[in-house]
Amino acid sequence: MDRERSVVFGEAVDQYESARPGYPAQLVTEVLDYAPPGPVLEVGAGTGKATAGFAARGADLTCIEPDPRMAAALTAKCPGARVEIGIFEEYVPDRAFALLYSGQAWHWVDGKRRWDLAHAALAPSGAVAVFWNHYVVTDPGLRSALAAVDARYGVTSSSLHRDDSVRAEQSGRELADDPRFTDLGQRRYTRAGRYGAGRYLDLVRSISAYRILDPGTREALLLEIAALLGEGVDMTFATDLTLARRAH
Repeated sequence: MDRERSVVFGEAVDQYESARPGYPAQLVTEVLDYAPPGPVLEVGAGTGKATAGFAARGADLTCIEPDPRMAAALTAKCPGARVEIGIFEEYVPDRAFALLYSGQAWHWVDGKRRWDLAHAALAPSGAVAVFWNHYVVTDPGLRSALAAVDARYGVTSSSLHRDDSVRAEQSGRELADDPRFTDLGQRRYTRAGRYGAGRYLDLVRSISAYRILDPGTREALLLEIAALLGEGVDMTFATDLTLARRAH
């Protein structure tokens, strides 16, 4: 099911690109300051939401993306990046990377292999950075009402309408228990924004937990959400970052 869900995003490239927020410039700066100089590998690049920030800083980028439709949007946005279509589990690095990062995608990599693969791809003292955006409806009453809609339609895992930091916490625990990595750090960046109703509904459409629903069920859910939104919704965006360095 995880592999199935990891490749549904290509069905919603336009919504993904228009509705998903990018990542804080401060995160890009701090990741690049943490990593040694050298080539950079991105795992699960999507349409380039994270890629664009690193490309703008002149990073020598190789990007892995499993969906050709997402990869096409990525190439159009970041023509200087080398794009490899496929999954990280099957990628054979042709050089050692100074930095491996993954935005909103590390949980799709096989949990039994991902840190082995990261270690193998990195040069000694190379850095790994994994990060996720969380989209939180600021008003707690509205957030609860939206979560109740999700529950009625069976969307309880990876629902949009909860503040979920579990993936960053899990990565931190895994790295803390792995002697091949050191200098572990975790950071959170927060910012506020407002989404119009249409953009918010596109954000819902871009999330795998909703994409795997039967289309009729998904549209019924979207109608209920739209009835609660009015003209728009205030949002709080939180980005959780986990950093570590290859020890040997």
